Amino acid sequence: MNSIAEIFDNSKQLLDGIDGFISKYMGCDLLRRCGIRKIVDSFTEKRDYEYVDNPILRLIGDVKTSKVLPRCVSAKKLLTDKILACFHTAASPYLMFKTGTFFSDYSKDTFYRFDLNKKANWERLQLETAKNVILDIESRTDKDHVNSLIFDDSLYRRTGGKGTDLCAKVFDHNDNKMRLGFRMMTGAWSNGETYIPFLQSLLTTRKKHLMVGKDEHVDRRTLRGKRRAMAKEKGTVVVQSMVQEAQKAGIPFDYALFDTWFSNPAQLVALKDIGADIIAMIKKNKTRYTVLDPTDDTVKSLDVKEIYNRFRKRPGCSKYLLCVNVKVSDQGGNSIPAKLVYARNRNNKKQWVCFVCTDMRCSPEDILRIYTMRWTCEVYFSIAKGYLKLRTECHSTSYDAITAHMVIVAIRYMILAVTRFENTDERGIEEIMYGIQREVINKMMDCAVILIIDTLLESICVCFGATEDQIKELVCVFISKLPEAWRCRFTAPQVG
Repeated sequence: MNSIAEIFDNSKQLLDGIDGFISKYMGCDLLRRCGIRKIVDSFTEKRDYEYVDNPILRLIGDVKTSKVLPRCVSAKKLLTDKILACFHTAASPYLMFKTGTFFSDYSKDTFYRFDLNKKANWERLQLETAKNVILDIESRTDKDHVNSLIFDDSLYRRTGGKGTDLCAKVFDHNDNKMRLGFRMMTGAWSNGETYIPFLQSLLTTRKKHLMVGKDEHVDRRTLRGKRRAMAKEKGTVVVQSMVQEAQKAGIPFDYALFDTWFSNPAQLVALKDIGADIIAMIKKNKTRYTVLDPTDDTVKSLDVKEIYNRFRKRPGCSKYLLCVNVKVSDQGGNSIPAKLVYARNRNNKKQWVCFVCTDMRCSPEDILRIYTMRWTCEVYFSIAKGYLKLRTECHSTSYDAITAHMVIVAIRYMILAVTRFENTDERGIEEIMYGIQREVINKMMDCAVILIIDTLLESICVCFGATEDQIKELVCVFISKLPEAWRCRFTAPQVG
């Protein structure tokens, strides 16, 4: 009996938005092209079966005529459940499977095997999904804004990493210490309002004395081999590769933004050669730039401190202190024109910070304004680790499974970002996150209530022989006795 199920309003806007996101921006065709396919959950025996009188089929069998039939779970269903697992605050997927309260009826082994597909191209799934989201947002946004690619890395910590593939001691920029885990290099797109991570890579080390986990040999021609080879590359090389992938995918951007760790002259020249303009903060080190010295009108090679001391600063409370045109050169002798913009340090007004821009048409005010967009990557790292269970949900020791989990977390963030973009209110990502968690819990409670009440009504029919009209009248009385907070979720059936 579905009398309660039919009148109980179980549709939730946010949950429907997750299904709509997957259908609109991903779809089964994209999953298939990325090698993410259905998984066999169990096998059932077909009893009314007679073997075909063929000696060859008796030996090797036939998929279509086999007596044992596979029960499969679709890739879309598995991906949806992977995304929803984060929004359940009451328990982890492991505990939900153990207590029998998981969303679906397949086995726990099937849920965890989804991440271990060796032929799944998770990086392509993230890139294609992000591209579809970005192009859709751009088509519905005013064109008077700046698009940028933002690159930064964050520590992906692992405890007890000896059994984890490629786990190593990596340098943490936050506290300047060596930590166990990976450097999660992230490339994202932003228009100043929406942040969409389009590519990510877990970086390790090539130094054997720093490698803690297993480093098995994998054919570099395979997808797993290419993924592991990328993990051992330098961060600057990975950034260049991500910029090229964004260009190939057709992601629109005006500038690439990054911090001091990736703003060396070789990186600036290499990215300018492939058609990407850079805005970045640079270190106060001994790196030299070719500049016309104002003291004697000669071309000299000076570092950022010497340039600051020799040029006259702007008076008063201006937005920037100094803007100088220089030439940036790499070790090969290749050089490009650039602007150095000096500004006061927010934390200490007596100090200054320096920015470089390879677009000579960009004004100093615009350089400072555009660089502030880089902060959104820090927000992403905070939400991914604190709310989307980046570190706490996946305990697999497989590098491929950890990569898959990282991409799924990025897709969760895209769903929150799109939800925030499509809503006219001023809710933040955290508020939307809590809203989806609340809807997931409410949906599970709704299903439990529906099951209990339907079972009760069926028992009344069996024991007392109640008619359909009597059942409807009983439901109407039951709804009228409920508190107002619950009564609004029901629609009373029509009696008679």
